[in-house]
Amino acid sequence: MSSESEPSRKRARIEGEEGGSDANLPASGLEKDDEVWLSDGSIVVVAADNIAFRVHKSTLSLRSEIFRALFSLPNADEASAETMDGCPVVRVSDTSSDIRHLFLVLCCGKNYYYDGDVLLAVPFEVLASLIRMAHKYAIQDILDHALSRLKRYYPSNLAALQDPASRARYVTTKPEHAPEVVALARLTNTPSLLPSALLLCTGLLTTYRRPSGGGPFEFQLAALPVPDQALLIAARGYLIDICAQRALRLLAVVPCAGCTHPEMCRAMQDAPLVALQSGVEGKVPLFYGQDPLQPMAATVWDGLERSLFCAGCRKALVDVDEAEMKWVWSELPGIFGVKIEGDGWPRGPAEVRREIVPIEACCR
Repeated sequence: MSSESEPSRKRARIEGEEGGSDANLPASGLEKDDEVWLSDGSIVVVAADNIAFRVHKSTLSLRSEIFRALFSLPNADEASAETMDGCPVVRVSDTSSDIRHLFLVLCCGKNYYYDGDVLLAVPFEVLASLIRMAHKYAIQDILDHALSRLKRYYPSNLAALQDPASRARYVTTKPEHAPEVVALARLTNTPSLLPSALLLCTGLLTTYRRPSGGGPFEFQLAALPVPDQALLIAARGYLIDICAQRALRLLAVVPCAGCTHPEMCRAMQDAPLVALQSGVEGKVPLFYGQDPLQPMAATVWDGLERSLFCAGCRKALVDVDEAEMKWVWSELPGIFGVKIEGDGWPRGPAEVRREIVPIEACCR
């Protein structure tokens, strides 16, 4: 494990401490946590904001080799150590919110995912905390469960992405969380989260937020490294171009090989172009700026089912529309410069497979 993911191995110096001491030094200025303070706990873990958690040393040591090593450091359990309510104190650099979520699972049996057999939508902040803490303290089962739930919202399957109501059953989140998902994916080496998270990030390129404490507006993607921001700008332009290409491919489908009303279907085919030429406000189809992973034919023809296309042409349009979406989805990792090994991401249909321009090349 890299040094970045390991806890600090330095005990905070106690004010007034002069080397060794014959008596325990009582902690001061600490606040007991309301949720994780076990009366029979054997050690007190203090977060960076001086919130104290009384837990069982043996439980944490059994589940985490990092905690086990932390508790075995010199002075962590000796007479000169800081104490609280008769228990030795160990300080960590984590926020109380992060460490509380972990301890509620480890020490209190909290289940964030189900209430009995009822599926619970986990708040994104909770999942992010569990992922950060489980990764830092090397608790693999908690990390796997949290990542598995996050993958439900940021899937590698196109059909799942196109069902937002189902995804929302697993995680309570907002598009503004996507940059943090990118960071978590890289922290845990989970590349399958990146394509859909980066796709959501492209929608934040022109959005700003005001900090909770006031002050000037902040760029929503400010937390991402500058190379990522440049890549997202290039990717967004590329995805807009793909939308235009998809519209042109749809126009070329009609009349289909088995068309039963060629003249009528040609007239329907030309309708979007006629509207574009006439410039009638509200009637011009937007061939660009659409979601490249959502059906487009119904938008181009203002309701495909109500159109006068023959059944064969309608089916051909739907089939090509679906094949194009699957192709875009299959190329999403390449568009964002993400490498996913093996069968971790689906391949697009062979009939529409074609080359894409690597986004990294556009950013150089």
